[in-house]
Amino acid sequence: MRKSVLDLEYCSEHLRTLRRQLADHRHGGVVLDSEQVEGIVNHLDEAIAMALNLEFAISNDLWNRRAAEDRAKLMTPSSVVVLNAFRDGSNVVPFPRGRA
Repeated sequence: MRKSVLDLEYCSEHLRTLRRQLADHRHGGVVLDSEQVEGIVNHLDEAIAMALNLEFAISNDLWNRRAAEDRAKLMTPSSVVVLNAFRDGSNVVPFPRGRA
């Protein structure tokens, strides 16, 4: 089951549901049949998958922010002017390459 990475509260709601199911047995012994244990394991597997998706999204965001910062440091104002001059629609024409 995959939810949107932007749906951040979904993971916490999933864990709250699992906690509620277990909290019912807080003050007594917990006796679970194999079907109940399988349900809990499935809930945990889904929560792990959601957490991994969130970690991946956060990692991508951090990487993209760092790359943008690095690009901003490397792009000096004069290099931006030169690059913009060679974009489509400008009146700058590159010299033709000679044959060697």
